[in-house]
Amino acid sequence: MDLKQLLRRKIVVLDGAMGTELIARGHKGALEQLNREAATVVESLHEEYLKAGADIITTNTTCADALSLKEWGLEGDSYELARVGAEIAVRAKNKYSTTENPRFVAGAVGPTTRNISLANDITEMQLAEVYSQVVSGLIDGGVDLILIETAMDSENVRVAVEQTRRLSADIPIIVSTVLSRLEGRVANGATIEKFLENIPLEECFAVGFNCSMGDKQLEAALRRLAAVSKKPIVAYPALHQPQEATNRFVKSLEPICRGGGLNIVGGCCGTTPSHIEALAKMAARWRPRKIE
Repeated sequence: MDLKQLLRRKIVVLDGAMGTELIARGHKGALEQLNREAATVVESLHEEYLKAGADIITTNTTCADALSLKEWGLEGDSYELARVGAEIAVRAKNKYSTTENPRFVAGAVGPTTRNISLANDITEMQLAEVYSQVVSGLIDGGVDLILIETAMDSENVRVAVEQTRRLSADIPIIVSTVLSRLEGRVANGATIEKFLENIPLEECFAVGFNCSMGDKQLEAALRRLAAVSKKPIVAYPALHQPQEATNRFVKSLEPICRGGGLNIVGGCCGTTPSHIEALAKMAARWRPRKIE
Protein backbone atom coordinates (compact mmCIF):
# COMPACT_ATOMS: atom_id res chain seq x y z
CA MET A 1 0.00 0.00 0.00
CA ASP A 2 1.46 3.35 -1.00
CA LEU A 3 0.97 6.62 0.88
CA LYS A 4 -1.81 7.91 -1.37
CA GLN A 5 -3.80 4.72 -0.87
CA LEU A 6 -3.37 5.07 2.89
CA LEU A 7 -4.55 8.69 2.74
CA ARG A 8 -7.79 7.58 1.09
CA ARG A 9 -8.37 5.07 3.88
CA LYS A 10 -7.62 7.12 6.99
CA ILE A 11 -6.29 10.32 8.48
CA VAL A 12 -2.59 9.58 8.47
CA VAL A 13 -0.68 10.42 11.65
CA LEU A 14 2.64 12.24 11.52
CA ASP A 15 4.97 11.99 14.49
CA GLY A 16 5.70 14.69 17.07
CA ALA A 17 8.71 16.89 17.65
CA MET A 18 12.22 15.51 17.33
CA GLY A 19 14.23 18.60 18.28
CA THR A 20 12.38 19.79 21.36
CA GLU A 21 11.97 16.24 22.60
CA LEU A 22 15.69 15.55 22.31
CA ILE A 23 16.41 18.80 24.15
CA ALA A 24 13.90 17.86 26.86
CA ARG A 25 15.87 14.66 27.34
CA GLY A 26 19.07 16.57 28.01
CA HIS A 27 20.73 16.82 24.61
CA LYS A 28 22.33 20.08 23.53
CA GLY A 29 24.18 21.63 20.64
CA ALA A 30 23.78 20.43 17.06
CA LEU A 31 21.07 17.81 17.48
CA GLU A 32 21.75 16.46 13.99
CA GLN A 33 25.19 15.42 15.25
CA LEU A 34 23.37 12.80 17.34
CA ASN A 35 22.67 10.94 14.09
CA ARG A 36 26.36 10.18 13.95
CA GLU A 37 27.35 10.12 17.62
CA ALA A 38 24.26 8.70 19.36
CA ALA A 39 22.25 6.86 16.71
CA THR A 40 20.55 4.62 19.28
CA VAL A 41 19.11 7.68 21.04
CA VAL A 42 17.56 8.96 17.83
CA GLU A 43 16.34 5.52 16.75
CA SER A 44 14.76 4.93 20.15
CA LEU A 45 12.75 8.16 19.87
CA HIS A 46 11.59 7.20 16.37
CA GLU A 47 10.42 3.89 17.79
CA GLU A 48 8.52 5.62 20.57
CA TYR A 49 6.57 7.58 17.98
CA LEU A 50 5.93 4.45 15.94
CA LYS A 51 4.66 2.63 19.03
CA ALA A 52 2.43 5.63 19.74
CA GLY A 53 0.74 5.19 16.37
CA ALA A 54 2.62 7.43 13.95
CA ASP A 55 2.26 6.37 10.32
CA ILE A 56 4.99 8.78 9.22
CA ILE A 57 8.16 9.53 11.17
CA THR A 58 10.37 12.50 10.36
CA THR A 59 14.14 12.37 10.24
CA ASN A 60 16.27 14.25 12.75
CA THR A 61 17.49 16.58 10.00
CA THR A 62 15.47 19.81 10.15
CA CYS A 63 18.70 21.75 10.68
CA ALA A 64 21.00 19.45 8.71
CA ASP A 65 21.56 22.01 5.96
CA ALA A 66 24.99 23.62 5.70
CA LEU A 67 23.73 27.11 6.63
CA SER A 68 22.23 25.90 9.90
CA LEU A 69 25.20 23.65 10.68
CA LYS A 70 27.69 26.48 10.18
CA GLU A 71 27.08 27.69 13.75
CA TRP A 72 28.62 24.44 14.97
CA GLY A 73 31.41 24.22 12.41
CA LEU A 74 29.68 21.28 10.72
CA GLU A 75 28.71 22.85 7.40
CA GLY A 76 30.79 20.29 5.51
CA ASP A 77 28.87 17.41 7.08
CA SER A 78 25.39 18.19 5.73
CA TYR A 79 25.15 15.27 3.31
CA GLU A 80 26.48 12.73 5.80
CA LEU A 81 24.29 13.83 8.70
CA ALA A 82 21.22 13.79 6.45
CA ARG A 83 22.03 10.37 5.03
CA VAL A 84 22.74 8.82 8.42
CA GLY A 85 19.61 10.44 9.86
CA ALA A 86 17.56 8.89 7.07
CA GLU A 87 19.12 5.47 7.59
CA ILE A 88 18.30 5.57 11.31
CA ALA A 89 14.65 6.42 10.65
CA VAL A 90 14.37 3.74 7.95
CA ARG A 91 15.72 1.11 10.37
CA ALA A 92 13.10 2.09 12.91
CA LYS A 93 10.34 2.12 10.30
CA ASN A 94 11.22 -1.34 9.04
CA LYS A 95 10.71 -2.79 12.51
CA TYR A 96 7.08 -1.64 12.58
CA SER A 97 5.88 -1.47 8.98
CA THR A 98 3.55 -4.24 7.78
CA THR A 99 1.41 -4.81 4.71
CA GLU A 100 -1.73 -3.86 6.61
CA ASN A 101 -0.13 -1.03 8.56
CA PRO A 102 2.64 0.49 6.43
CA ARG A 103 4.91 3.15 7.89
CA PHE A 104 6.81 5.85 6.04
CA VAL A 105 9.86 8.06 6.58
CA ALA A 106 9.72 11.76 5.74
CA GLY A 107 13.04 13.45 5.17
CA ALA A 108 12.79 16.73 7.09
CA VAL A 109 14.18 19.79 5.30
CA GLY A 110 14.02 23.01 7.32
CA PRO A 111 13.98 26.66 6.17
CA THR A 112 17.76 27.14 6.58
CA THR A 113 18.94 30.44 8.11
CA ARG A 114 18.33 32.51 4.98
CA ASN A 115 15.23 33.75 3.19
CA ILE A 116 16.44 34.17 -0.36
CA SER A 117 13.89 36.93 -1.04
CA LEU A 118 15.57 39.12 1.59
CA ALA A 119 19.13 37.84 1.99
CA ASN A 120 21.94 39.81 0.37
CA ASP A 121 24.75 37.45 1.34
CA ILE A 122 23.79 34.33 -0.59
CA THR A 123 22.91 33.66 -4.21
CA GLU A 124 20.16 31.39 -5.48
CA MET A 125 22.81 29.06 -6.88
CA GLN A 126 24.45 28.79 -3.45
CA LEU A 127 21.11 28.14 -1.76
CA ALA A 128 20.37 25.47 -4.37
CA GLU A 129 23.60 23.70 -3.45
CA VAL A 130 22.69 23.88 0.25
CA TYR A 131 19.35 22.19 -0.43
CA SER A 132 20.91 19.72 -2.85
CA GLN A 133 23.33 18.42 -0.22
CA VAL A 134 20.72 17.72 2.44
CA VAL A 135 18.09 16.35 0.05
CA SER A 136 20.56 14.05 -1.70
CA GLY A 137 21.62 12.70 1.70
CA LEU A 138 18.02 12.01 2.64
CA ILE A 139 17.23 10.30 -0.65
CA ASP A 140 20.40 8.21 -0.55
CA GLY A 141 19.50 7.24 3.02
CA GLY A 142 16.20 5.79 1.81
CA VAL A 143 13.42 8.22 2.83
CA ASP A 144 9.96 7.70 1.32
CA LEU A 145 9.16 11.38 0.91
CA ILE A 146 10.63 14.84 1.38
CA LEU A 147 9.05 17.22 3.91
CA ILE A 148 9.96 20.86 3.29
CA GLU A 149 8.78 22.22 6.61
CA THR A 150 8.50 25.43 8.62
CA ALA A 151 8.74 27.25 5.29
CA MET A 152 9.00 31.02 5.59
CA ASP A 153 9.81 32.09 2.04
CA SER A 154 8.12 30.83 -1.11
CA GLU A 155 11.35 31.37 -3.04
CA ASN A 156 13.19 29.02 -0.69
CA VAL A 157 10.44 26.48 -1.24
CA ARG A 158 10.74 26.85 -5.00
CA VAL A 159 14.49 26.24 -4.88
CA ALA A 160 14.10 23.27 -2.51
CA VAL A 161 11.42 21.67 -4.68
CA GLU A 162 13.47 22.21 -7.84
CA GLN A 163 16.53 20.59 -6.27
CA THR A 164 14.45 17.67 -5.02
CA ARG A 165 13.04 17.12 -8.49
CA ARG A 166 16.51 17.34 -10.00
CA LEU A 167 17.55 14.48 -7.73
CA SER A 168 14.34 12.43 -7.97
CA ALA A 169 11.58 12.66 -10.55
CA ASP A 170 8.94 10.97 -8.45
CA ILE A 171 9.61 11.14 -4.71
CA PRO A 172 6.56 12.72 -2.99
CA ILE A 173 7.14 16.26 -1.69
CA ILE A 174 5.16 17.82 1.15
CA VAL A 175 5.42 21.56 1.76
CA SER A 176 4.41 22.95 5.14
CA THR A 177 4.53 26.66 5.87
CA VAL A 178 4.08 28.74 9.02
CA LEU A 179 1.12 31.03 9.56
CA SER A 180 1.51 34.70 10.37
CA ARG A 181 -0.31 36.33 13.26
CA LEU A 182 -2.33 38.08 10.58
CA GLU A 183 -5.30 35.93 9.61
CA GLY A 184 -5.05 34.32 6.21
CA ARG A 185 -1.36 35.06 5.76
CA VAL A 186 1.81 33.02 6.02
CA ALA A 187 5.04 34.01 7.72
CA ASN A 188 6.44 36.10 4.86
CA GLY A 189 3.28 38.22 4.76
CA ALA A 190 1.77 36.70 1.63
CA THR A 191 -1.78 35.47 1.60
CA ILE A 192 -2.22 31.71 1.62
CA GLU A 193 -3.45 31.91 -1.97
CA LYS A 194 -0.43 33.93 -3.10
CA PHE A 195 1.98 31.61 -1.33
CA LEU A 196 0.55 28.67 -3.26
CA GLU A 197 0.80 30.61 -6.51
CA ASN A 198 4.49 31.26 -5.87
CA ILE A 199 5.57 27.67 -5.23
CA PRO A 200 5.70 24.76 -7.74
CA LEU A 201 2.40 23.39 -6.45
CA GLU A 202 2.10 20.91 -9.31
CA GLU A 203 5.21 19.15 -7.95
CA CYS A 204 3.83 18.90 -4.41
CA PHE A 205 2.16 15.78 -3.07
CA ALA A 206 0.57 17.61 -0.12
CA VAL A 207 0.56 21.08 1.44
CA GLY A 208 -0.26 22.52 4.83
CA PHE A 209 0.87 24.25 7.99
CA ASN A 210 3.04 23.55 11.00
CA CYS A 211 4.55 25.21 14.06
CA SER A 212 2.91 28.27 15.71
CA MET A 213 -0.78 28.88 15.21
CA GLY A 214 -3.98 29.24 17.22
CA ASP A 215 -6.91 26.86 16.95
CA LYS A 216 -9.30 29.24 15.19
CA GLN A 217 -6.54 30.67 13.04
CA LEU A 218 -5.58 27.18 11.91
CA GLU A 219 -9.18 26.19 11.15
CA ALA A 220 -9.69 29.32 9.06
CA ALA A 221 -6.40 28.82 7.24
CA LEU A 222 -7.19 25.22 6.42
CA ARG A 223 -10.58 26.23 4.98
CA ARG A 224 -8.85 28.76 2.72
CA LEU A 225 -6.28 26.20 1.70
CA ALA A 226 -8.94 23.60 0.87
CA ALA A 227 -10.79 26.15 -1.25
CA VAL A 228 -7.85 26.70 -3.58
CA SER A 229 -6.03 23.35 -3.58
CA LYS A 230 -7.14 19.79 -4.17
CA LYS A 231 -3.89 18.44 -2.78
CA PRO A 232 -3.90 16.38 0.43
CA ILE A 233 -3.72 18.70 3.44
CA VAL A 234 -1.40 18.39 6.43
CA ALA A 235 -1.42 20.19 9.79
CA TYR A 236 0.93 19.66 12.69
CA PRO A 237 0.84 22.54 15.17
CA ALA A 238 3.11 23.22 18.09
CA LEU A 239 1.87 23.30 21.66
CA HIS A 240 0.33 26.62 22.72
CA GLN A 241 2.54 26.53 25.79
CA PRO A 242 5.33 24.18 26.86
CA GLN A 243 3.28 22.19 29.36
CA GLU A 244 -0.03 22.17 27.50
CA ALA A 245 -2.09 19.15 28.52
CA THR A 246 -2.31 16.36 25.99
CA ASN A 247 -6.11 16.36 25.97
CA ARG A 248 -6.20 20.11 25.29
CA PHE A 249 -3.88 19.69 22.30
CA VAL A 250 -5.90 16.81 20.86
CA LYS A 251 -9.25 18.56 21.41
CA SER A 252 -7.96 21.59 19.52
CA LEU A 253 -7.48 19.42 16.42
CA GLU A 254 -10.58 17.24 16.70
CA PRO A 255 -13.05 19.71 15.11
CA ILE A 256 -10.85 19.88 12.02
CA CYS A 257 -10.60 16.09 11.81
CA ARG A 258 -14.30 15.65 12.50
CA GLY A 259 -15.13 18.09 9.72
CA GLY A 260 -13.19 16.08 7.15
CA GLY A 261 -10.62 18.81 6.63
CA LEU A 262 -7.36 16.88 7.01
CA ASN A 263 -5.41 14.06 5.44
CA ILE A 264 -2.31 14.16 7.67
CA VAL A 265 -2.20 15.32 11.28
CA GLY A 266 0.64 15.46 13.77
CA GLY A 267 2.55 17.62 16.21
CA CYS A 268 5.35 20.16 16.02
CA CYS A 269 7.43 21.86 18.75
CA GLY A 270 6.83 20.51 22.24
CA THR A 271 4.76 17.48 21.25
CA THR A 272 5.78 14.10 22.64
CA PRO A 273 4.97 10.43 22.02
CA SER A 274 2.12 10.82 24.50
CA HIS A 275 0.57 13.59 22.42
CA ILE A 276 0.85 11.46 19.28
CA GLU A 277 -0.66 8.41 20.95
CA ALA A 278 -3.73 10.42 21.97
CA LEU A 279 -3.87 12.13 18.58
CA ALA A 280 -3.78 8.80 16.73
CA LYS A 281 -6.70 7.48 18.78
CA MET A 282 -8.71 10.60 18.05
CA ALA A 283 -7.89 10.70 14.33
CA ALA A 284 -8.95 7.06 13.92
CA ARG A 285 -12.54 8.07 14.68
CA TRP A 286 -12.87 10.38 11.67
CA ARG A 287 -12.73 10.15 7.92
CA PRO A 288 -10.02 11.96 5.94
CA ARG A 289 -10.57 14.80 3.50
CA LYS A 290 -11.49 13.38 0.10
CA ILE A 291 -8.72 13.50 -2.47
CA GLU A 292 -8.57 12.62 -6.16
